[in-house]
Amino acid sequence: MTILDIFKRKKKIGSTVQLQLFKDYNLPLTPFGDNISKSDVVKIAVDRIATQCAKLKPRYIKKLNDKTVTEKSGELSFILKHKPNEIMTTYQFIYKVVTMLLMEDNAFVYPMFDKFTHKLKGIYPLKPIIVESVVDELGGYFLNFTFEDAKVMMIPYENIIHLRKFYHQDTFFGGNNSKGDHEALLKTIQINENVLQGVDNAIRSSMQIKGLLKMNAMLNEKDKSKQLDSFNEMLTNSVKSKGSSIIPVDLKVDYVPLNVDPKLIDKDTLEFLHSKIIDYFGVSVPIFSSKYTEDEFNSFYEQTIEPLAIQMSEAFSLGLLTDNEIKNGEEIIFFSERLQYASWNTKVTAIEKLMGLGIMSLNESRALLGLEPVENGDKRLQSLNYVDASKANEYQVGKESEKNNEDSS
Repeated sequence: MTILDIFKRKKKIGSTVQLQLFKDYNLPLTPFGDNISKSDVVKIAVDRIATQCAKLKPRYIKKLNDKTVTEKSGELSFILKHKPNEIMTTYQFIYKVVTMLLMEDNAFVYPMFDKFTHKLKGIYPLKPIIVESVVDELGGYFLNFTFEDAKVMMIPYENIIHLRKFYHQDTFFGGNNSKGDHEALLKTIQINENVLQGVDNAIRSSMQIKGLLKMNAMLNEKDKSKQLDSFNEMLTNSVKSKGSSIIPVDLKVDYVPLNVDPKLIDKDTLEFLHSKIIDYFGVSVPIFSSKYTEDEFNSFYEQTIEPLAIQMSEAFSLGLLTDNEIKNGEEIIFFSERLQYASWNTKVTAIEKLMGLGIMSLNESRALLGLEPVENGDKRLQSLNYVDASKANEYQVGKESEKNNEDSS
C-alpha cells in the first residue's frame, strides 16, 4: 500500500445525488368489455324508456269496422291487465320485456298453456344465453333456446312472442344475431369510459405529493433509507400536529418539488359523448335528466314509445290469439294515456273538446285530472251544438221551413 492509497477516498457503493420521494404512478385504463349494462348512461337511458312503456295498458278488445266494440273479459284479459305470471305485475312484466329488447335487440315471451285444459296460465319473459333458428323438412319454423342452467327448449316460432330492434340483417333476429349487435355503441361507451377513467386518474394524481429529496452528500443504500424515513416522519408529524406540510431542512438536504398539472376533459366533450350514447336509444337530454317540457315529452313518445307500443300490440296479438280471432276483429292493444303528461291547460282544453263530442265520459275526464270517479260518471255527454253530418241538410231544411211558415203568418 502506498501513501497515495492511504489518502485516497474510497468510492461508496450505491451512492447517489438524488432520492425520489414519491413517484408518479402510471395509472392504466381498464377495458370496458362488451356488456353495455355496465354503463350508467346506458342503464339510465334504458330505464327512461322502460319506465314509460311500463305505463302502457294492455287490453284485449274486439273491433268492428275499425271501432272498439267492447273489451273482452276472461282469463287472457285478467293476465294482461293484472297478473302476467306468478311473480310479476303488468308494470314489472312490460318493464322487463322492454329492457331486454333494448339491451339485446331481441325479447322473447313464452305463453304457457295448461296441457289438460289448454287455457293460458301465464306469459313469461325468456332469458336464454343462446337462441338458434331451425327450419324443419316441412318448412316449419322453430327457435331452439339454451339457458344458463344448460336446459334446452325447442318451441314453434308461432308460439313465441318475439320483439325485435334494429331488424334488418338477420331473418329471425334483431341486430345481427339473437344477442344483438352493440359494436357501434361499444365504441362510444369505451371512449366515454376512457375519459372518465382519465378524469379519475388525473384527480388521484393531483392529490399525491411528489418531489425529489436531494442529498448533498455521498451515502450508501442504508443511509439513504434512513434519510428518507426521517423526512417522511417529519412530514407526517408536521401535518398531524400543526396541520402544515412545511418542514425545515438543513444545508445537507434540498427538497425539489415536481409540478403536477393534470388535464381534465372539458364539459362539452363529456356532454357530446353522453348524447351519442342516449341518442342510440332514442332518448333526448331533457328526457334523460327528467327535466322535459310537454312538447319534449310528446316528441319522445312519438319517436320512441309509440313504435314500441305498436310492435308489442302486433306481436302479442299474433302470439296470443288465433288467426280466426284476429279475423273477427279481436286484438291486443297497448294503450297510452298520453295526456297524463300534458299541462293543466292542455288537459282542460282537451276535456272541453272531447266531452262535447261525446268521446270522453265524466269519469274519464276526472281521471285525466287525477280525480276519483263519481257515481254514474260513466255516461257520455254530448253538446247539442253538433249534429250528424248525414242529417245536416234535413236539419237546415227543417229550420228553413219553420222560418217560411213564420214569414207567411
